[in-house]
Amino acid sequence: MNRLILPLLGIVIFYSESIFATFSPIELLGDTRYLVPRFLLLFILFISVFYRPKTAYIYGFVFGLLYDLFFTGIIGVYMFLFPLIVYIALNILKVIHNHIIVVAVLGILLIAGLEWVVYQFNLLIGVAGIDFKTFVQQRLWSTLVYNGLFIAILAYPFKKWMTTLRQAHFEE
Repeated sequence: MNRLILPLLGIVIFYSESIFATFSPIELLGDTRYLVPRFLLLFILFISVFYRPKTAYIYGFVFGLLYDLFFTGIIGVYMFLFPLIVYIALNILKVIHNHIIVVAVLGILLIAGLEWVVYQFNLLIGVAGIDFKTFVQQRLWSTLVYNGLFIAILAYPFKKWMTTLRQAHFEE
């Protein structure tokens, strides 16, 4: 039963992103702000750091493919980027300590990188309808704050649960 909880939670987070995306756009201080939930990426990041990197690569690939199928018209962007982000995070955490605050800050930085890469890709294929300044002001900052709140609320429970899962896995 414990082996089913992690994939089921991944599926719930995958579908909850579309629910939380309905809160976007919002009007704040007379300007439109877009909130892009990247909860699944953060979940995969926490799997890679506090559970098992191999599992995170598999989840990154599978959920990246699902993300491409359900939310984008181009297959392969997120399927490639999610495992790449896991790889980057694990290599960074080899150099610095993987404390929960470090992982949280790294998660925010990786979300910023993901948003920038996706924006650049959309510019490349000609579907980005905004310039870079508008992207930063209306989408990037609000997305980082939105996902930062998610991390602030769920980082410690995720860490605790995944370390418990990892210990139970080693005992089996």
